[in-house]
Amino acid sequence: NPITMDFLSKDNLCGQNLLRITSRGSAIIAELLRLSGNIPEVFLGADKINDPEQRKYLSVLFDFQYLQEPDQFEKKINDDVNLLDLDQEFQENHREILVRFYQLFESIWKYQADVAKYTEDVIGGFYIQHSLDNIFQEVEGKQLLCEAVYLFGVMLLLMEERIPGHVREKILIAMYRLNGES
Repeated sequence: NPITMDFLSKDNLCGQNLLRITSRGSAIIAELLRLSGNIPEVFLGADKINDPEQRKYLSVLFDFQYLQEPDQFEKKINDDVNLLDLDQEFQENHREILVRFYQLFESIWKYQADVAKYTEDVIGGFYIQHSLDNIFQEVEGKQLLCEAVYLFGVMLLLMEERIPGHVREKILIAMYRLNGES
């Protein structure tokens, strides 16, 4: 048996890295659930807005159509002093939540990249004493590897259910504009 130590021992880099990945996956899901319960109404669409203060921001909030003609959208805002003030107010009032959502989206992307990299490293021999076969022979290894993939699936399902596509589009474009990318 090539595995001479406990898969989850502190000295087992292969097990510890997989444990770290799955722990991070659980933390990402917790943040996704927290944030999905705090989506500002303006991102949900005109028919979901109860607060008139949020309704006023609809004119400075865009979906992916913005990316086709960003100059046109920006010109519309820059040519109207009221829209310009409203845009600045929106960015000031929503900066923190936009950053948190962006970090969530980025974390999910990084999570899947890390799971893929971990798997590539195992297959490529980075963890000298381990292969996918012997990880799957270990109870903890099998559980954690399956859990890592499962958590990614849960993230995607929760994202789709709790933060619908049109909401994600508006958040990403608002963040894009907030960072001065336009």
